[in-house]
Amino acid sequence: TYTKSLQLRIFATFQRDLLDERIAIVDGYNSYFSYSRGRSGYSGVATYCKESATPFAAEEGLTGLLVNHKDAVGCYGDHTEFSSEELQLLDNEGRAVITQHKIKCQDKEKILTVINVYCPRADPEKPERKRFKLQFYNLLKSRAEAVLKDGSHVIVLGDINTSHRPIDHCDPSEIDDFGENPGRKWLNGFLHRGKQEEESDEEEHDKESEETDPLHGGKFVDTFRFFHPTRINAFTCWSTLTGARQTNYGTRIDYIFADCQLAKEQFVGADIMPEVEGSDHCPVWGQLSCSLISSPKPPPFCTRYLPEFAGKQQKLSRFLIKVDQKSAQSEQKNALPGSQEEEERRENLNPSGAANISGKKRSLTSDSVAPKGKKTKTVNASSKPQGNLLAFFKSKTTNINQCENPLNLDEAAKSPITEEVFSVTDTKSEGPELISDNLSQQCSTAKTDQHLNTKHSPPQPTVRQSDAKKGTSSVFWKSVLHGPPAPPCCKVHGEPCVLRTVKKEGPNMGKQFFVCARPQGHASNPEARCNFFAWVDKAK
Repeated sequence: TYTKSLQLRIFATFQRDLLDERIAIVDGYNSYFSYSRGRSGYSGVATYCKESATPFAAEEGLTGLLVNHKDAVGCYGDHTEFSSEELQLLDNEGRAVITQHKIKCQDKEKILTVINVYCPRADPEKPERKRFKLQFYNLLKSRAEAVLKDGSHVIVLGDINTSHRPIDHCDPSEIDDFGENPGRKWLNGFLHRGKQEEESDEEEHDKESEETDPLHGGKFVDTFRFFHPTRINAFTCWSTLTGARQTNYGTRIDYIFADCQLAKEQFVGADIMPEVEGSDHCPVWGQLSCSLISSPKPPPFCTRYLPEFAGKQQKLSRFLIKVDQKSAQSEQKNALPGSQEEEERRENLNPSGAANISGKKRSLTSDSVAPKGKKTKTVNASSKPQGNLLAFFKSKTTNINQCENPLNLDEAAKSPITEEVFSVTDTKSEGPELISDNLSQQCSTAKTDQHLNTKHSPPQPTVRQSDAKKGTSSVFWKSVLHGPPAPPCCKVHGEPCVLRTVKKEGPNMGKQFFVCARPQGHASNPEARCNFFAWVDKAK
C-alpha cells in the first residue's frame, strides 16, 4: 500500500527468528515488525516506510500492553469489555503495527496514524476463534476511533478477512444469511455508507450503526469502493488449492480504510492489482495528495534498533531461556489454526462449515491430493524455499517466466506491493553446464562406438535362481498392491478427473473420490469445474 510520498509494505506470517539483516535493514526504508508469540510463521505483519516518510511514533499491537518505550502512539480507547487475559491474548498473535506520521495539507501540519492489521478468521468448528475474531474487530474499532477522536487522521489497512458486500464475493448466493455474518455486521458499523449503499440497504439499521451515526454508519470509508462503487469481479484473494484464480472465483478481503475527511480531501485514487501474482492474495494500493514531513530519526520500535541489528553486544542470558516442558507440550496440543491459505479458503468460500461434500459445495470440504502412484510436493515451513523479500525493493528486471528455476514466492509475496514490479532472475550461468553436457555426450558416444567395433561379442546373460525368486516375488506383490485407479472422465467436459481425499473429520475422512480437474468457478462459467463426483470403489 502506498501514498504519493509514503510507501508501506505489509507482509504476513513472519517471525523474528527468521529475520536477517538483509530483510530487516533495507536501504532507503525503515521497518516495523510484529510477530506471533505462540507459533512460528503463523501470523504477523510488517510496515516498511521510506526514509522520506519516517514516522515519529510507532508501536506494536492494539492494547498498549506491548509498548516498552516512550515514543508510542497512545490513545487506546475503552477496554472495559475486555479482561486483562483477553487483551493479552489479542496482541499475542502479532496482528497489528501502528505508525504515526506528520503530513502537510493546505499548508497545515496534521497527524496521520496508519494501523496495519492482519485480522483473524472465524473457524466454524472452533467457537472460541469466532469470539476471538469479533473481539479483535471491536478492539480495532475502539483503538481507531480513539486515535481519530484525539485529532489524528487514521488509515486502517490490511487483511480484514471478511468480504463486506455481495459485490465483494464471487458467489454470495451460495452462502446462507450472507448479511447476517457477524464480521459483515461489524463492517456495517465501522464503515460510512455512501448514497448507493444507503439506497440498497435502507432497511438495514443495526444497533452498531445507530451507535455511531443513525444515518450513515461508521467513521471510516472503504477507499476502493469510494472510487469504484459498482465495479464487479474485483477480488483480492483466491484459493490456490482449487485453482480459483484462473476463473477469478475469489473474494475481496484486503482493504484500505480511511477516515471520511481524509478520504474526501486527500485521497486521489485507490485500486487493487490482481495481475500481480506470487501469493493467494494480490496487492492493494491507495494514493494521497498531501506531502509528508519526515522524522529526524525512527522511533525506538524500528527494527534497526533490535539488539541483533544494532551492533550491540548481547547478553549470554538472552540465549539461555528456561522453557517449561509442561507448557511446551500443552502448547503443541492446543496448536493454533492452520495456514492462512486453508483458513481463507474455508472462511470466504464456505464459512458455514457444512459437512456435505455433494453437489456444488463438495469441492470445498476436501483438499486436493495427487494420486498415490505419483510423487507429491510437500509443503514444509522449515524446508520450503523462501522467496527473496529484497526483490520487492528492486526495480523491474526480467520477467519471472524467463527464469529457469524461479524461486517460490508464496511466503514472501503475501501482501501489498508498491510501484516497483518485482521479478526473480536466475543468476546461474548456463555456459559451463552446456559445455559439460556436450563433453559427456561425446565421451559416451565414443565408448559405444568402440564397443560395437570390438570383435568379441558380450557374454549372454544367464537366468539365476535368485532372479527367478525376485520375479515371483514381484508378481505376488503386484497382485496384492493395486496402483491408483484409472481416473474416469467427467460428463460435461469429457476430460480425465483428479483424485482427491477427504480431510475433514467425520465418517468419510480418508475416503478418496474423483472430481472434475478444471479450476473452481461460478456454476455459470463453462470453463470452470463441473459437478462431476464419484467415490473411489476400493473393491476394484
